[in-house]
Amino acid sequence: MRQEKGTKLKSYAGVYRLSDGTFRIVAKAIDPKTGKPKFKERFTREVDPQMPQNAAIAYRAQLINEIKTGTSGGGVPTEIPRLETLCRSSWITFVTENVGSEDRAAKLGRTIETHILQRWGEHFIDKIAVPEIDAWVRSLTADYGPDTIRHHVGLFRRIVGKARGQYQLPPINWDLITLPAVDNEHAMKNRLNAAQIAMVLPVVVEQYPFYAPMIFTLYTTGFRYCHVAAMRESKLGVDGVIAIEESYDVSANVFSPVDQRKKAPPMIALEPRTLDLVRRHRRYLTQRRHPGVKTGLLFPSEAGTRPVGNDQLNDVWREVQVMAGIDRPVTVHGIRHSFHDLARQQGVPDAVVKAMAGRAGTDVAPRGQGKHLHYSRGVTVEEMRQASMALMELVPTEPTEVQKGRDRGRDGRGRERNSDEERLAATGT
Repeated sequence: MRQEKGTKLKSYAGVYRLSDGTFRIVAKAIDPKTGKPKFKERFTREVDPQMPQNAAIAYRAQLINEIKTGTSGGGVPTEIPRLETLCRSSWITFVTENVGSEDRAAKLGRTIETHILQRWGEHFIDKIAVPEIDAWVRSLTADYGPDTIRHHVGLFRRIVGKARGQYQLPPINWDLITLPAVDNEHAMKNRLNAAQIAMVLPVVVEQYPFYAPMIFTLYTTGFRYCHVAAMRESKLGVDGVIAIEESYDVSANVFSPVDQRKKAPPMIALEPRTLDLVRRHRRYLTQRRHPGVKTGLLFPSEAGTRPVGNDQLNDVWREVQVMAGIDRPVTVHGIRHSFHDLARQQGVPDAVVKAMAGRAGTDVAPRGQGKHLHYSRGVTVEEMRQASMALMELVPTEPTEVQKGRDRGRDGRGRERNSDEERLAATGT
């Protein structure tokens, strides 16, 4: 018996309504193996006689995806596809499923398009072999550094590993791939020694009082910018302990829970001098009805709409180093590298340094009948506070003379202060 063709739905190609209220579905896509158009025709009465129109439209999309990926209706692979076919289908969403921001997800997508599909898009999943991968890695060394190459290969490994697992293919032995060694040259150079810290931090307080509390917090905790920028005033206790629950993505202006890629301890204790700077800064913002107070952020930007930006902080930090006579200024992230070095030089136990850097256990539980908290590896909040105090022993309590004849009548950003009163208020004194 000849099947009824049905009436085509307006605006929905490939979906036809039949006289009995069911639908005829025609799906068309390019077969990844042959490179030619392939058709699938289905009648919804054979699947679900009560299927509504929206479900029928979605069913057609499913059939198209089956053609593109070479799978049957049950999701069982029937044909091995090219990598390009998989990466341009909904299958690839696993790459960004744990990514905290749309900006980072888009960046990963661009990396796949530029660095993976251009080289591997035409390869069938079962034809990717170790010698070719090794040759690809060697070719990348002409244009990229070791860290970037490892990132690209790691992303490629995730995609290929999942694809071969789905198609029940044997895994690739990635241990046979020779990756470039990563040296720590950048990290070794991007740090200050004790003498330089002793010069720079007092200048920060003198010339950039608005930014001093955040910079001191970065220095005494060893945290990443993303965790300090996300600190909330409501999470700061009277004892100086502050809960760390969020991370800030400055490129997308998005807050998200602290993730496993960039860890931080769930709480930290601000040492006395840093805590005093933070509280004075808060009073300064409140007295001037600064718009940043409404955000609840501990370190809002001067405009008050978001946290202090990383680029803005970098500009301040570099200028202060130049003012202190340092020829090769380091970045704000260099404060974290400096923390690691100086903490160990001050005799801080390695376990405490790792806990503060987010590289140790992060489970918190009561110990000592509730007198204090500790982490799963035994590092207490008080031990972290003592570590911060040890680092502050390197910093003079009085401002140093700014080198190279800087005008102290300005606020450090080239703007005249209105009066001595405003200058004192800005420093919180």
